[in-house]
Amino acid sequence: MSLVSLGLMAAVAVGAAPAPAPAAGSSIPVLYESAIKRINLSVVSSSPEIALVMQRAFSLHGAFDFSAAVPVQYVVRFEPGAAGQVAVSVESKAGGGTIFQADSSGATTVEAAYRAGDAVVEKLTQKPGFFAGKLAFVSERTKYREIYLSDILGQKVTQLTADRSTSSVPRFSPDGTKLLYTGYYRTGFPDIVLYNLTTHLRTTLAAYEGTNTGGTFSPDGSRVAMILSTTEGSTEVFVADASGKNPTRLTRDAKSSKFTPTWSPDGQKIVFGADPRGSPLLYEISSTGPARALPSSLSTGKSYCADPAWNPRDANQLAFMEEEGSQFFIAVYDLQKRQTKVFAGAEGSDPCWLNDGRHLIYSHRLGHTDQLYILDTVTEKIKQLTTLGASEATWVYPK
Repeated sequence: MSLVSLGLMAAVAVGAAPAPAPAAGSSIPVLYESAIKRINLSVVSSSPEIALVMQRAFSLHGAFDFSAAVPVQYVVRFEPGAAGQVAVSVESKAGGGTIFQADSSGATTVEAAYRAGDAVVEKLTQKPGFFAGKLAFVSERTKYREIYLSDILGQKVTQLTADRSTSSVPRFSPDGTKLLYTGYYRTGFPDIVLYNLTTHLRTTLAAYEGTNTGGTFSPDGSRVAMILSTTEGSTEVFVADASGKNPTRLTRDAKSSKFTPTWSPDGQKIVFGADPRGSPLLYEISSTGPARALPSSLSTGKSYCADPAWNPRDANQLAFMEEEGSQFFIAVYDLQKRQTKVFAGAEGSDPCWLNDGRHLIYSHRLGHTDQLYILDTVTEKIKQLTTLGASEATWVYPK
């Protein structure tokens, strides 16, 4: 396990359009920022490191601002104690005094500060914070597509795989202790690999003849959806138990390739991509079978849809990538209203919801390198997360 720096950091400068990736350590531009009113904060601490880290963290969240032109509404104070301990308090500048206090702990002081910040976010927005979550992604910084782990600001980036081969499509287990990914290192063909992040041992979860990819845990962690080749030569959606045993076939359609399954929050349905008419579209099926022909596609109103990601907190919201002309954008489809919102500033692919059901991380190509961005779907505020190359993000918030 090697520690590397991929230049993940929060952004503070404002810009109007995508720009070339800046050098590591410089400010990263905001691509789009709406005029929606936000909460103006002042973040203070006796530790300059904690003050800087937490201001960067809050600047990623679309609900907060640090503008000198707007009166400060709340002062958020972080005070480190013993190792891995942080106390946080929130003072209202409107005369309410201290309105919130909490003590947080973590493996490191920074992790404890993240958790304290998440408590503040929940207090002020009524939604959970995401600062203490874990990010996994693919990077080619070693000339091979390997998988890395990081926190949201890149305070600790760890290279997980060193296969000197292609590793892709990482997906966390709901408790954050395991990771599924598609690996080619064993035979040169795609296998689904299960990596135990506690023991650092890995096992092959699916290695059938042909394609094995798209492994994704159900919300309760008891099952895995995946795309496997069949004896008829088609790729189909299967569901197995968490160890890959007892796979059950869910689709039966030899006319299309299937890809990127995603689970509904209650684990009862799966949405996936398929291309029976050439361009990919999104389809919804029951996660319990039996196998059936391809159902009607979701009525997103778009003729090219891929990379679906179901909102873990809102079963009506499905993020995906859609095509407009020769460009690809992040969009969110409302399954109840049958309406699609396209985020015109969010050009990219592979959307991944954060645990608050409000923010998405996605991949965008700058020149010859993929980078990660964070999108607030409420304010439509976008910031760049990486400067040295990353894509195919997955996210988990360990309890």
